[in-house]
Amino acid sequence: MPDQPPADAPPLVTRVEPPASAPQNPRPGFWGAVLWCGFFLAVQLGSAIAMIVAFLGVAAARSDDAGKFLNDQLAGFVSAAAKAGPNDPPRPPVPTEIAQSLAYGMLAAQVASVGAILLVVPRVVGRDWKRQIGVRTPAGLHVFLAVLVVPAFMLLAEGIQELFLRLTGITRPAANEALNGTFATVPLVVTLLAVAVGPGVVEEFWCRGFLGRGLCARYGLRWGVLATSVLFGLLHMDPSLVFITGLMGAYLHFLFLASRSIWVPVVLHLLNNGLTIFALLNPALRAAGAALQEDKPGYRAVIDIAALGLIVFVSVALWTSRAKLSDDATASGWAPEYPGVSAPPPEAQRRTEYGEVSPAAMFLALGSFGVLAYLLSQYAP
Repeated sequence: MPDQPPADAPPLVTRVEPPASAPQNPRPGFWGAVLWCGFFLAVQLGSAIAMIVAFLGVAAARSDDAGKFLNDQLAGFVSAAAKAGPNDPPRPPVPTEIAQSLAYGMLAAQVASVGAILLVVPRVVGRDWKRQIGVRTPAGLHVFLAVLVVPAFMLLAEGIQELFLRLTGITRPAANEALNGTFATVPLVVTLLAVAVGPGVVEEFWCRGFLGRGLCARYGLRWGVLATSVLFGLLHMDPSLVFITGLMGAYLHFLFLASRSIWVPVVLHLLNNGLTIFALLNPALRAAGAALQEDKPGYRAVIDIAALGLIVFVSVALWTSRAKLSDDATASGWAPEYPGVSAPPPEAQRRTEYGEVSPAAMFLALGSFGVLAYLLSQYAP
């Protein structure tokens, strides 16, 4: 009988485990993000154009002379969108049917963009995409602070925009004013969905959530936020708006990182858009805006200082109360996959915690808001 090897002897044949594959870099990188921006624009423009063509086609079919109807609509739009000099008569409004088609086209663009997000993001990010891009219930304090900072966010953006245009000599497209009037021809709910709710949700999920995730993971928070904000500005395709929308995008990204919830920048974004279009459509608010530009009471400098104070103190309150991952020693070994807002999976013992808000920052933020509200009330008609 042959000798048996000792029980503790190494096996004659050992199994060689294949080397672990290196983790894949989160997507998208910079050039991938640029291509995805092109895809996003194609979805928005394609769906908007399709809706405009369909709407006008139906309206033309119902008219007595389809060719004349379409020519009149296009000529009216060109006249309304033409650049007018200071001594020229007021431009006529955009014809009703083409105005309605543009409004519904913008709504179609938002609906199509939601579909694009649901199609692309889970496939690129993964099944747990909601956990990775911060789709979670935010802290009530952070939502309150996002609402509180709205007037400062809007006023400072307007002031910086005017300074930028003055320094660069860039002018706003004449068609912008005409397009703003299109929303007076459709129900308010359509306007709010097309201009406020839709862009607030769609652009935050796509830019801060999807693009920002990959860019911050690849290049770190500083360069990732910068790249995301630049692309966000370029997505608006208006040279007069690229700079200010990029700055606004950077602040929205700050809210996103401080709260670790996509819904906090969504709240600020949709309120900014919604109040802007509401002010354009409401005669009393439009008159108040004109009075603020004229500044007969002479409070504009103080208003800007109060707005700057409000945004600074709200930012300090947000940062001191920011969402952080717990340092529980019994955690299951999970760590964030990359810089960003990724939340612990359900099986991990780490949790999201919040810092204590600075009482001084909260007091000064509320005080700044009160001063700002009082000063703005002096411009009411």
